[in-house]
Amino acid sequence: MGLGAGALITKLLRRVVVMAFAFLVAVSAGALALPIAAVMDPVVREVGLNAVVSTLFATLDQSFHYGEPGLGFALLGEAFWAILVAVCAAPLALAALVGEIAGVRGVVWYAGASGVLAAASPWILRATHGLARSAKASPLEIRIALLFFLTGALTGAVYWLLAAPRERPVPPA
Repeated sequence: MGLGAGALITKLLRRVVVMAFAFLVAVSAGALALPIAAVMDPVVREVGLNAVVSTLFATLDQSFHYGEPGLGFALLGEAFWAILVAVCAAPLALAALVGEIAGVRGVVWYAGASGVLAAASPWILRATHGLARSAKASPLEIRIALLFFLTGALTGAVYWLLAAPRERPVPPA
């Protein structure tokens, strides 16, 4: 059964729209789940709250010192954005791209690859900057990596649920 050029283009465009929609929904689900999961873990909540508060006050102090009061909030927003991209969007984009090229249809690929890449993102970042601690991890870092893994696995599973191509039964002729 051959498809004409128009039908093939229509099928391709439909696939791209479904993938883009699924990507946005999955990243949004991860962006909602990450702070909720961080608040649910008592150790990460304590450390994260201390880090956010100290960073907020430090950036606000610097911004008021230089006469730019909105700069502190912009820098804090930029830091949150970078974390969401590194944990939710980039791992899923890579897993989805490889999955589409390879024709993978399993949830294990999408959830597993997104989760592993999200969990490895702090070490990948350190290695790209040539930092010496790129091979070591403290117990807190392992705990945060587990949080990142679960968030990445969630984004991959949501993406798979919405965008993974499914085999449709062929109706009898």
